[in-house]
This record gives sequence, C-alpha cells and structure tokens, in this order.
Amino acid sequence: MIEDIEIINSFEQRISEYAGSKYGISVDSGTNAFFLSLLYLKKQKILKDGDTLTIPSRTYLSIPMTIKNLGLNIKFEDMKWNGCYKIEPTNIYDSAVRFTKDMYIKDSIFILSFQYRKHLSIGRGGMVLTDDKNMAKWLEMARFNGKHKNINRWIDKFEILGYDMYMTPEQASRGLILLNNMKRKYKIIKKVRKSGTSLAVNIPQEIAEVMKIKEGELIELELRKIR
Repeated sequence: MIEDIEIINSFEQRISEYAGSKYGISVDSGTNAFFLSLLYLKKQKILKDGDTLTIPSRTYLSIPMTIKNLGLNIKFEDMKWNGCYKIEPTNIYDSAVRFTKDMYIKDSIFILSFQYRKHLSIGRGGMVLTDDKNMAKWLEMARFNGKHKNINRWIDKFEILGYDMYMTPEQASRGLILLNNMKRKYKIIKKVRKSGTSLAVNIPQEIAEVMKIKEGELIELELRKIR
C-alpha cells in the first residue's frame, strides 16, 4: 500500500509545477503558511521583534493577527491589489485569493490558501511556494512537530521545535482531484473559445461530464503515477 507521505509529495509537486516554483510545502491553512514563513525569516534574523510590516488596509483579519502574534508591528496602507500583494519589506506575497498557472514570482515566498471559498477549494489547507531549498527543508520539519520527511518518527533525530500544522493525506488527495478537474475544465473552455462557439451554451454540459468521474477513479490515477 502506498505511503501517505507519497500522496502529499505528489500534491506538492503538482502545485509547484503548476505555479512555477522549485518547492511547495503544504500545511493545514493559508494562515499557518504565513505564520511559518514569518517565523522562518525571524529564525534567519531577516526580521526581528518590533520590526514593522506594511499590509493593505483591506485584507483577511488573520494576516495582521499573525504579524502581531509574532511580535511584529503593522502599518496599514490604502492600496489597490488584485489577487495577491507583497508584504513589505519582506519577499512574502499573500496570494490566498489567486490561483493561476505560472503565478509564482521568482525568489519569493508565495502563500496559497485552499480554504473552501478559494479557487482550489479543498476545504482547509495552504502552501508555501519557494525557490529556497533550505527554507523548504525547514518548513517540512516545522509543520510536522520537527519531524524529518520520509524518516520514521521512532528513529528520527529532531533538530528543531515544530508545530502541528501538516496537511493530511485526505486533503492532499482531494487537492489532486480538484486540480485535475480544474485543468480539464480549462482545456474544455479553451477548446470551445478557439472554435468560436458560445461558451454559455457549450461549457456547462461538457464540464458536467468531467464532474461525473468518480473521486475514487481519480485518486487511483494519481496513485499509479507515483507508485
């Protein structure tokens, strides 16, 4: 039987390839993806207690709360943003409400959310996209109580104090299903638009056919790819 971690690895790989980053580290929420990213910058002494971060006046309430909980200060700024915004003076981008192909910004820390109202609506979950190998390794341990990836906890040698913030295999499986359906829908839409026919008339029926595929069948297809 396939290991649970392989399902999570597959989901992370598929998202990072879709977005254009080298690494994707899944966690249990977008808020905790942001929390761990800020914490990493503090561990690296890029940020320190009392530093001020600038964020939009209109953003989700967990962003300022996370900043304050980590001993940092906030400057609110009236700014227009669409989909994602940069948290100055860091290289963190909050992209909780954007999910598009090649969305990743090179050398950034890019935060995704998979909450039930988001584009990839797993229900709950988040991810940090990064090109930094050291950060990716740290995040893998920090999200899972300090545990190393792919090492049995009974023989693991812990290096850091971690948190209980990992994504479950069930959430990752649902993410793979939704990502597959999303790609297929976009292909259908592109095909119909290219043909010059009416999107309103043609799309609903074709997308309905896509959604008839049983979730178990899609999970099995994903597992075959990583066995």
